[in-house]
Amino acid sequence: MKNKLLEKQKFVILIISFIILLLVSFVVSVCVGSQKISLSELINIFSIKKSDGINNKISILKNIIFQIRLPRSLLVMFTGFVLAGAGCVFQGFFRNPLSEPGIMGITSGSTLGAVFSLVVPNLFIFKFLQPISFFAFLGALISGVIIFLLSKKSNGYTSSSSVILIGTALGTFFSSITSIILLSKQNQLHSIYVWLLGSFSGKGWNEFYFLIFPFIISIIFIFFSGRFLDLLSVGEVSAQTLGLDIKNTRLFILLTGSLCASCAVCAGGTIGFVGLISPHIIRIIFTSKHKYLIPLSILLGGIILLVSDTVARIVLSPIELPVGVITSLLGSPFFISLIFSKQKEF
Repeated sequence: MKNKLLEKQKFVILIISFIILLLVSFVVSVCVGSQKISLSELINIFSIKKSDGINNKISILKNIIFQIRLPRSLLVMFTGFVLAGAGCVFQGFFRNPLSEPGIMGITSGSTLGAVFSLVVPNLFIFKFLQPISFFAFLGALISGVIIFLLSKKSNGYTSSSSVILIGTALGTFFSSITSIILLSKQNQLHSIYVWLLGSFSGKGWNEFYFLIFPFIISIIFIFFSGRFLDLLSVGEVSAQTLGLDIKNTRLFILLTGSLCASCAVCAGGTIGFVGLISPHIIRIIFTSKHKYLIPLSILLGGIILLVSDTVARIVLSPIELPVGVITSLLGSPFFISLIFSKQKEF
């Protein structure tokens, strides 16, 4: 009883700490850029009236914040949420510390969708949303459905390893088609290359409005997965004896992961390591119980991606680095140290 009470107290402390860090990261993300905005100027934006003499300056700052930085920071934060959540769910279900949407072939499907947008004629929806983002969203969703349908027909349906094998094979297939399309569209390689590295440049309210509902649904699904994942922690056979329907659980996990990946790639392209390192950090500093692991991982994912995006915008200002480059620089050393650490138990 005492241990459970201490566990809950530590969880509350971590939640409060992560929320504060998230808010600080969000404010810094909004204020920092080629046009720096001080905290006092940010406060003045909401307090100074139109009749004041510095109205023109405030008007410019308002446009920068509300039309450029605020929607971008919201997209970055929610993308961090779903990437970390998807990594947590996949790692728990497949009992593989390296599991994330990329290993499932879902990211390859989104990449194929993004590249496919190069050969599609202009459509009405592209007036409100970038074609790369729209088709990347569809590509991730469709690849998730295909992986589920193929795994359902496989002899190894009762084993989650069959889903990983099918996803890996399908990802390779998608990558081959992607290469063929890219070779035929060499004059548009730069835009796709930047997207492949992960970037929120040029993203605004249109993308946020398009994704906010899928973002919320994804996060709800992630939280619902926690109970299933804690049962699966004892093994699939034992979980079945406790009443867990493995087939429906697999469907739910794949649906959740596909929706998360679709939202993430639509918002910022292919961004690595956030879904891998966030759950591992929480396991190291606290626990592997999913009722605690999921909310903490989600918050940490938002913090990591907000900080990474801010660094990407200022490190070589006025040139903006793809945020995927920063997350890779942060994530690679972490995983190398994890591999050689004696504390890397899953």
